[in-house]
Amino acid sequence: MKISSIIILCAMLLCGSIALAQTQDTLRRVLLDENVVYVDEDASADAVNSARQLLRERPQTLRKNNFPKLRQKSHADSAKIITRSQAAPFGLVWGSSINETRNQGIILTPIGEKDYVNNFSATKLPKPVSDIDKVDITFGEENKLWRIIAYGKLIEDDASASKVLREYKIYSDLLAQKYGNKQEFFTPAKIDVTEKDAKGKEITVQKEAPIGNSNFLSQLQQGTAVLYSTYYNDEVGAALAINVDGNKKSYIVIDYKNLKILKAQQEQTLDAL
Repeated sequence: MKISSIIILCAMLLCGSIALAQTQDTLRRVLLDENVVYVDEDASADAVNSARQLLRERPQTLRKNNFPKLRQKSHADSAKIITRSQAAPFGLVWGSSINETRNQGIILTPIGEKDYVNNFSATKLPKPVSDIDKVDITFGEENKLWRIIAYGKLIEDDASASKVLREYKIYSDLLAQKYGNKQEFFTPAKIDVTEKDAKGKEITVQKEAPIGNSNFLSQLQQGTAVLYSTYYNDEVGAALAINVDGNKKSYIVIDYKNLKILKAQQEQTLDAL
């Protein structure tokens, strides 16, 4: 057997692959035909070069084969980080950019709001809540999600606003459980009450109307009564309030703010001044 044939055979065995047609034909002749005593020199050179090329590509092939496992691990690590420190309500991610949020499959529709920059209405949320009708989010000038406002579904309520008060109590307990440090603020409406003085004469005095009084829905609508609560931890602050629209339909509003992002922005501004 010629030396060139031996070189071809050794090279192909080292490769462990006979991917090229010309290399396959050459090797087949050497292995199957015992009478072969001549191999074309040009074919030999091509086969050796092909073998060397395959050897050079082998490490890259191995890396590609391992890539799915590495990628899976990377995604798992990212999920842990998000779960620990970046998880926001409704499956959103605090600090994410507009594009990153859209990449979650969330639909963002721009909304105009003069006091904030990069405001959107968000739909197709990963974790929707049945009582919530609309969610607006703000990214700000830094393009980092820092604010989320959730609006509850409209409620056909009674004059004392008993239905929305029931929903307010449920969400207040949940927010207190999640964020802690609950504080409730109530500004009562002033109403005229007819009373009798010590001599039995009727007089009119102003008193504070309690929560859930017989005209509480109208008082909330007119803004003469205000009821809300706040909650916070080291990272997030939330406020829960009751609103009433022009048709006397009540609903809750939850306003979330990422305190860490706000603090970082304030420190950056302070440093620049």
